[in-house]
Amino acid sequence: MDVDFGAPEFRVLIFAPVGRTAELARDTLQKAGLAASVCVAMDEFCAGLRQGAGAALLVEEALSSAEAVRLLAGTLAGQPAWSDCSVQVFVANSETPSPPLAALASMSAGRSVVLLDRPVPPASLISVMRAALHGRARQYALRDLLGQYEEARAEADAANRAKGEFLSVMSHELRTPLNAIGGYTELIEMGIRGPVTPEQRVDLERIRLSQKHLLGLVNEVLNYTKLETGTVTYDIEDVPVREAFTAAESLVVPQARAKGLELITGETEPFLSVRADADKLRQILVNLLSNAVKFTLPGGRIHLECERGGECICFSVRDTGVGIPADRVAAVFEPFVQVRSDLTRTEEGTGLGLAISRQLARGMGGSLGVESTPGVGSVFTLKLPA
Repeated sequence: MDVDFGAPEFRVLIFAPVGRTAELARDTLQKAGLAASVCVAMDEFCAGLRQGAGAALLVEEALSSAEAVRLLAGTLAGQPAWSDCSVQVFVANSETPSPPLAALASMSAGRSVVLLDRPVPPASLISVMRAALHGRARQYALRDLLGQYEEARAEADAANRAKGEFLSVMSHELRTPLNAIGGYTELIEMGIRGPVTPEQRVDLERIRLSQKHLLGLVNEVLNYTKLETGTVTYDIEDVPVREAFTAAESLVVPQARAKGLELITGETEPFLSVRADADKLRQILVNLLSNAVKFTLPGGRIHLECERGGECICFSVRDTGVGIPADRVAAVFEPFVQVRSDLTRTEEGTGLGLAISRQLARGMGGSLGVESTPGVGSVFTLKLPA
């Protein structure tokens, strides 16, 4: 690390209110190419530390008063998190420090206060201060990195907020015309605009199904945006597992039957309950079951089961579907990711269902994971507090 020890931020502050110690130390350091300046009072010394110094040097006599000790200790404690300016103290005997030094050490615990036995040879003084300045240079480098990180994080946060606002606005704007399409379709189907032929009813049904599909996609984006912006609230209560099973199953059974799949719901304890938001638990289970239906070939099976595991209730959705490649398992919970692009080109979805489900699970103090074997099937496991 190249360091300009003559730069102002690497100057050595010296406070030695006895004899010519301060001037001699300053001259010694300056001859070695180190920036150094002498302070004539503890107030000035501490003010220099607060403004930014490379290191500090003082003699034991500078701490003769309790006020001086408190002022120095307070200044050292008030440094930023990245800063720990090294303070070298010339003492008569470092093995048996005086009461003021002991008080400083106690009040400055965790700070770099080093005791040096007098007399200190010039070569040793230069060596010690160079080491202290090298350490200080690393602290300044850390400060710069932290600053860059904070700037990058602020930019990322701003980008995320802008993305969330854009998605939210677009979702609302898209829902309005989609709802209008649905409404006018129903009016035409009712014959309000005149007689409707059988062929036209088939076309109107296709329009209605497409409108519902698009509206569902828009709602998914809107739901994900709410999760990202932290505007989702949770109504946590004791939810009977059987009720959660029944609610989710009733919404997915038609899809499973239409595809020729067997949906099997396991037995549960009669009074088994889980701490959750009932609506959000149902949403997660429906997402997992719908996902299983989507990627299980006709004739396959889907199992919905639940069991107690210590302080948790474990829900599992097991299918005999196509499975997930090992190198893509970690990506299934990422937003807008279609893991099996060879299949999802013919499947509907935004790639948000699993991302939303995991966020909802975490919001209720739980977790959502997956194990999968290509060609055999997948098991998604939702864990929530019992």
